[in-house]
Amino acid sequence: YGVEAFLAFKVHHMRATHLRGRRGAALWGAGPVGKAFARALLSAGVPVAAFVEVDPRKLGQEIHGAPVLDTPGGLALSGVLHLAAVGQQGVRSRLRGILSGAGLEEMRDFVAVA
Repeated sequence: YGVEAFLAFKVHHMRATHLRGRRGAALWGAGPVGKAFARALLSAGVPVAAFVEVDPRKLGQEIHGAPVLDTPGGLALSGVLHLAAVGQQGVRSRLRGILSGAGLEEMRDFVAVA
């Protein structure tokens, strides 16, 4: 399978599970992985509420019509599924710590997709 097909597969199953009852998704990571996942979500009709980033050059911009927020801004979002979408080694565990530390539960409130 190709990367696009695999992303579509993930989104299809998330829509049936984790995204049900949500007003969209917040993507933690506005790099290539996060942007590709956002395109797959949008293609499936899932709104992207925001991207959450640490790169100060990206903060305040819009990507695919969604604002790029800092960590506190991302943690303030409610009613969305938080998706850890960063491909760099070690970042997934850091994001898990940030999201769990804010009281969010993995597989209920957030999912690592990269």
